Amino acid sequence: MDSPVAVCSALAACLALCCAASALAAAFASAIAAKKFPQVGSAGTAKSPKPDALSASAKFFLERSDRAGAAISMLRAAILALSAFCIAAGAREILDMRQNWIGTVAAYALSIPALLTLQRAFIDLPFSALGRRRATAALNRLSKPFFVVYAIFAPLEFLAQKLGAAIFGGKHCENAPFEYLDVEVMLRAQNSEAESISPYAGKILNNALRLNELDVSDVMLPRSQVAYMDTESPNSENIALALEKGYTRYPLCRDNLDNCFGLIHIKDILNFVCSNESADSIDLMKIRRDTIRLKETDKLESAMLKMLKYKLHMAMVEDEFGGNIGVLTLDAALSQLVGKIRDEFDSAAQDKTIQAAGKNRYRISGSASLHRVEDFLDVDFETDEVSTFGGLITLTLGRFPEPGERILFSGQRLRVTVESVGERMVGDCVAEIEEPEREA
Repeated sequence: MDSPVAVCSALAACLALCCAASALAAAFASAIAAKKFPQVGSAGTAKSPKPDALSASAKFFLERSDRAGAAISMLRAAILALSAFCIAAGAREILDMRQNWIGTVAAYALSIPALLTLQRAFIDLPFSALGRRRATAALNRLSKPFFVVYAIFAPLEFLAQKLGAAIFGGKHCENAPFEYLDVEVMLRAQNSEAESISPYAGKILNNALRLNELDVSDVMLPRSQVAYMDTESPNSENIALALEKGYTRYPLCRDNLDNCFGLIHIKDILNFVCSNESADSIDLMKIRRDTIRLKETDKLESAMLKMLKYKLHMAMVEDEFGGNIGVLTLDAALSQLVGKIRDEFDSAAQDKTIQAAGKNRYRISGSASLHRVEDFLDVDFETDEVSTFGGLITLTLGRFPEPGERILFSGQRLRVTVESVGERMVGDCVAEIEEPEREA
């Protein structure tokens, strides 16, 4: 049998290796976060390194930061468990508690809080700061060794995701857009010498992080609500339409939205009118402007980049068969970041998507913004998967609703009746808030 000294020496060596591995993991995770968010490094004072300063292996982990972060988290959990075992086993040998299992369990339990405190003080804080300050060097030097960690723990993380999805459902086990260590680093940087952001800036930041969850179909104006100019109609009728709607841009179509030739800007029509040209003499096909087509399944972020690239404020949205199902405006896309954009001609009275219809009774359009419904009714539907009230109903049912169908949102004490549906959208709904039962 090995002597207690030999056993304790082996356990001490194992514990030292665990501490070294934990320190490297903390530095590596912080380096990834600092490269993804340059303002994190050195409280925002360091300059962003050049993109070509990173090695190929470092770029590999930076592009897969969510999976790399999950692997590092599992590594640190394994290190913590092994370190606690080493301390408990060493105490067992030193105090000669080999036959006392109660003492062994107690030693193991007491070692965990001690390890957490020491790890935080002597490993996490200093090595995380080092990883932030020297992010490029840390990534380049540690990325190759961490391939071993990634190869071991990435399959385990995949299995954990599948197991969690099977037990709790895929909705509750989706990968977060950023690993928790990244968030920890960002919050620590925010609480340092850098000025804290305002509530409105924080709201914009949260909206920006959610942007990659939205599709074009979540924000587009549906086909039934699109006002367009018709080449088969007299110009006087098209101008009357523009005066009635008050928009700046209109799709130019023949008979319906599927036959779209481009966009008409009201400024181009005014140029003819101001030059004493007759309205009937205007050739809309000559003054039309080109636009682009977006797929309804395109991510909103990529759609915004395309519109900014081609300097467009409006784009057509088509379905999988190539038919136009609506339009996307740059204002609607930007409103997902900064909130509803209104000009001096807009008024609250013009927004009729939510209207009171009696005590605790409201008429809500399916196109109403889900955020506005939550603010208006003072409820929280706890979902970021949809952006409209009609989308919430479809998501809840798992299918498109039927007229007259009723849905109960028990957590919000809200009973909704679908009054009408369109071809591809939920129409008007009636929502009733149930009053809480009074105790006898």
